[in-house]
Amino acid sequence: MDEALTSFNVSDLEFQPGQLTFKGERFLLINAEALGMLRRDLVSTLGRERAKGFLLRYGWECGYKDASSIKRQYGNASLEFLHRQGTIFHMQEGVVHVQIQNLQVHPEQGKFFMEGIWTNSYEAEQHIQHFGLTEDPVCWTLIGYAGGVSSGLFGRRILYKEITCVGRGDDQCRFVGKTVEDWGNEISKELLYYEASKIGEELEEALLLIQNKNNMLRSIMDIHEQLSRMVLAGQSRQVIIDTIGQMLNSPVIVQDRYFRPLTWWMPPGDDSEVNQYLLSPSREKSPELRIRLRQLIQEKRALELSFDEDPAFRRRTAVPIILGEDVMGYLTVIHVEGTDKELRHMIVERAAAVMGVDLLKERTALDTEHRLKGEFLDDLLSGTTPMEPLVKRAMYMGYDFDLPHRFILIEIGSNKNKDQDHLNRMRNELFTLIRSDLNVSSVKDFLVVDRREGIVLLVNTGLNGLDSVKLARTIQKRQKDLLENITISICISREAVSIEQLRSTYTECIQTLQVMKRLGRNSEIISVEEMSVFDLLYASPAQEQLLKYARQSLDKLLQYDQESGGGTLTQTLHVFLSNECNLQRTARVMSVSLSGLKYRIQRIREIGEMDLENPDQRFNLQLALRILIANGSLKVSESK
Repeated sequence: MDEALTSFNVSDLEFQPGQLTFKGERFLLINAEALGMLRRDLVSTLGRERAKGFLLRYGWECGYKDASSIKRQYGNASLEFLHRQGTIFHMQEGVVHVQIQNLQVHPEQGKFFMEGIWTNSYEAEQHIQHFGLTEDPVCWTLIGYAGGVSSGLFGRRILYKEITCVGRGDDQCRFVGKTVEDWGNEISKELLYYEASKIGEELEEALLLIQNKNNMLRSIMDIHEQLSRMVLAGQSRQVIIDTIGQMLNSPVIVQDRYFRPLTWWMPPGDDSEVNQYLLSPSREKSPELRIRLRQLIQEKRALELSFDEDPAFRRRTAVPIILGEDVMGYLTVIHVEGTDKELRHMIVERAAAVMGVDLLKERTALDTEHRLKGEFLDDLLSGTTPMEPLVKRAMYMGYDFDLPHRFILIEIGSNKNKDQDHLNRMRNELFTLIRSDLNVSSVKDFLVVDRREGIVLLVNTGLNGLDSVKLARTIQKRQKDLLENITISICISREAVSIEQLRSTYTECIQTLQVMKRLGRNSEIISVEEMSVFDLLYASPAQEQLLKYARQSLDKLLQYDQESGGGTLTQTLHVFLSNECNLQRTARVMSVSLSGLKYRIQRIREIGEMDLENPDQRFNLQLALRILIANGSLKVSESK
């Protein structure tokens, strides 16, 4: 940039009415935005490939003309100097900043090589503004200009390729230039862009392209109308996906918002397992693919996904299924040879819209069903509705409460410093996830409602019902996989065998969850039936009094252990009582000799003034030890 500025002289510019000359050549000042709109219209009118060729050739002519000016001004300078002047011209014209990293000029051998970086490319900036990021480099006039300058200066045809480009999401635009001979077959595709064609031919081909586009658009609209009619006529989702797959002759997969497969279609003869085609952000090994999937979720538009390093990963187009602002699922089409890329893209987008209508119908029906079920469960638990009408409503809904039922109560917390709005969103997300999981698994005998105490499930656990513990573990795993910013505590109630028992069973479940909180047992699954008398006693409001009682009961023994620098006697007492005062078993567990253990027991009796023959005192001592252990005041182990 310093070279561009220091070699710039005001005398190089000359203004006259209606005319601007720069270094003796007439120039025009054109707004970059205007050139961007020209590019947009060329692509829209001629198509991307023809517009690219047009702009490459335009850039070439600009560069070749500048090469003539450079040779005229610095006639006897070295070729290396002249090429550096070419980059300075480009910068002074405001097109791009050029940084040469490697320049090798050997005219006697007919060898040329240049490598460098472009920054502040107006072309990449304008392309992104009008078209967004694309898959291929987009600095077409810059490539053409560089080739025109180098060819005009060197006297042999030199072409450039853009290796990386900001316009496709790279960090920088990097270019390489060589003679056509040195490029070999590597440049054969690019050579076609430099072949000029008559404007009449261009217009004829553009007209043909427009006609083909119109025909394709009509076909797409017909397809969209056909798919929409199928949805409105109540055709199944599978029939609709079969139709889409047959249109494209490609594997088609629909997944829900949690990436679970809903339905799919495979071409005849394709015996592939659908699992290899499923999208899964948590399962993909490639960081690049995980980033692309997050981009799919965030940008809510169709994306092409590929991973060259993994041959097993088939190239595909994926599009989110959107309802309002929410992503409700994903539609994926695996690429096969012979399918028109643009046609596939347009069909996929319209198929996703149709799938959105189908999912909306399903969600509306489910929302209505769950609202009725939730209202029933709310009335049942609130205790404000008489039992007789509840029994009738249950009968109308097809529920048999003579079968055993259990509650699963889920309380939500945060494992990070999150605000209440965030917790509410996560709670709603978990509620939707649970409801969706149960629907996908075709479970019918369940009720779920979100209450102040937490998310409440009521499930049939009879002969053909659900395993409540297995279901609770599944919910916990799903939460950890998909909603890692929250924690959940789950309580499973006792079994109720009649509708009249449900309220008391639910109340006991709430109380048990509160006991778990007071015991500090968060993020666990516990059954009411697993709660011990000690758990209930220690979790009571009299916790401080219990702690005081425990310390008083063991005061002398604790003091002795502290003064002697260890906890040997207290630990020995804990193991001895836990093994029902059996000397041989205690000695084996603690790995001490029988005589050594007898000596310790005698010291416990003397120092603690304890009568270990008295069953009441043994019970009290065991209770005191458990209180201190639960409180964390006492650390004990079962070994020496």
